[in-house]
Amino acid sequence: MVFWLRLVLGASLAWKAAIVVMAYAYIVYLLAQSGRTAGRTTLAVLSLLVFLASLMWGLPWSSVALIAMGLMWGVRAYAYSQSLVAALLHGGICLLGLGAALWAYAHSGSLALATWSFFLMQAACVWVPPRLAQRTSAAGRVAGGPAVDGFVLARQAAQKALDRLRTSTTAEG
Repeated sequence: MVFWLRLVLGASLAWKAAIVVMAYAYIVYLLAQSGRTAGRTTLAVLSLLVFLASLMWGLPWSSVALIAMGLMWGVRAYAYSQSLVAALLHGGICLLGLGAALWAYAHSGSLALATWSFFLMQAACVWVPPRLAQRTSAAGRVAGGPAVDGFVLARQAAQKALDRLRTSTTAEG
């Protein structure tokens, strides 16, 4: 793909265009697989506009790659994160992918291997715990009557943990 883009666009713009095409395809894939319908089209169009603007402004390919990584993180945080912790975990995975890409490029000098390493590390998003990554419906939080808010659930979990700690302490003593 880069070879044909080089012939048409030139060497510098070819690598930028390759990064944009791969990142945008991945963003569209993430949006399609997310199951969320609200804002999906808007987010895809906004991502495309950001990519096109980065190409039009003549940013270096490293800046285009960082913009692509930020957009991937933002889309994954929007589409798959229920909490700030899950969003930060997805950001960490993007940074881990960037580190793998830089390492692969430093040792091989191949941008293709660096790109492959980045996307390989993106597969680690399956390690984000499902209860943090998937959005729950309001109906799923109803427990025998009125809806329970997050504070009540956290307080109940803390109380159970204290009860277990108290039980294990008395059993030892």
